[in-house]
Amino acid sequence: MFPNWPWTGEEVKVVHSFGGVAMKNMNLFSAIAFAIGSFFSANACASQAEHTVYQVYRPVDLGEGFPPPKDIFVSIGTMDGIRKGSYLDVYRRVSSFDNLTSRHMGDHMIPVGRLKIIYADEKTAIARADRFVSLEEEPALMPQAVMIGDVVRRVQ
Repeated sequence: MFPNWPWTGEEVKVVHSFGGVAMKNMNLFSAIAFAIGSFFSANACASQAEHTVYQVYRPVDLGEGFPPPKDIFVSIGTMDGIRKGSYLDVYRRVSSFDNLTSRHMGDHMIPVGRLKIIYADEKTAIARADRFVSLEEEPALMPQAVMIGDVVRRVQ
């Protein structure tokens, strides 16, 4: 009924390709280990290349007539050339899908706005919103605010 159980050591023909590497005549355990290793190494490379917003903090409004500012924590710091007064552009990754074929068509990096650094450590920084992109200029993002997971890039 199930001729290729993984503990039998029998070879299983794998039809899928992981990261452009075809895997033929590989047993099931090797295929799973290869797939997991590829996943984690790809994520490690992506996390080194991209800096993101990892926390947004707004203190409690005490009714003083104006809303308190949001502190935006980002995973980029002085080791990456950031210092107090630096600016970061904020982008939101939006995936697009073809509704007819259910295929992933690609990711778009939609501009959200610009942040100004108010404090910087070696690996992290705290920023405040400087400006947002006009809804007439770029695709509409709702809410029009910086969110956890948004990608930040240093302004050159």
